[in-house]
Amino acid sequence: MSRHSKNNTARGHFTYAEMQMLDYGTKKQRLGRDSMRDYDACFLCLQTARDPVCCPEGHISCKECIYENILAQKQEIQRQAEQVAIQQAQEQKEQELKEELAQQIILSEFEKSQMGVLSKTASLRGKLSTDIAIPDLPLNSTDQAKGSKKRPFELDGAELDRLSKQERMNVAKAIEEEAKSKKPVLPSFWVPSLTPSNRKTEFKVTKLHTMCTATDKEHKLSLKNLVPVKFEMSVEDHDESETSNAKGSAICPICRKGFTNTTKMSILKSCGHVYCDSCCKQFIKKDGKCQTCGHKTKEKDIVSMTGEGSGFSGGGAKEARKFDVAFQ
Repeated sequence: MSRHSKNNTARGHFTYAEMQMLDYGTKKQRLGRDSMRDYDACFLCLQTARDPVCCPEGHISCKECIYENILAQKQEIQRQAEQVAIQQAQEQKEQELKEELAQQIILSEFEKSQMGVLSKTASLRGKLSTDIAIPDLPLNSTDQAKGSKKRPFELDGAELDRLSKQERMNVAKAIEEEAKSKKPVLPSFWVPSLTPSNRKTEFKVTKLHTMCTATDKEHKLSLKNLVPVKFEMSVEDHDESETSNAKGSAICPICRKGFTNTTKMSILKSCGHVYCDSCCKQFIKKDGKCQTCGHKTKEKDIVSMTGEGSGFSGGGAKEARKFDVAFQ
């Protein structure tokens, strides 16, 4: 005998009815037609596109909306470039301060060693064994033939700069290692300089070009690549008194069929006219020209326009998911 519905909670798993009554867990719902934008709607403002333009991948948007989007992206790219320049300037300044400190230490140790106050083993440079052995330069052929004495050693300025820079870098590295060795092993959460989160974060550039964000797979976008969309409108039959309130709908210029979310459309990048895919295959590709304006069109200029679908299983299935954690 089955249990009563009010006492049906002693099983080892939840039933479908019990899962629907819970306020936590993963919930999903299929989106219908009302949750999808129309074929001629802008993917930015979700309204019917005003002065519609199309990107090279077939995404429609308002001319004003896409201009504002590109401008905002360019401002963000400029801000990131300025942030990177500021970070590089700070790093260069820190490096110059380290080299200056290392130069002061080298000079002070040299003065102390000359005065006999500091031994070589006690110096900071002695820990790195940065003594540079200057090789003897070979004699010239004329000097060898004459048997003359070795000419005086000469070192050019570039070599001196390289050696001094290498020595400063070694001393700066020794200073950092000595500072790290003095820090405690365990972090102190009450000291700001020793907290685990007190780390230098590097700023990374996320955008280098303006991108089209109509889909998850973004692609490059520029004002030169935008194509003005030219729909052919068909005015519905109305009385003469209602001509001012007539409503137009986009149709294919060849087969005169109205466009819907289930219609597969293609746009010609050369002129901007929109046709259905079947008419493009039968007429546009064969003739190599637009049937409306007669403009020459290549096969690579025909771009399929993408839409969100009609909400049915064959016209774009979309689901919304929500996850909540159970707190007891």
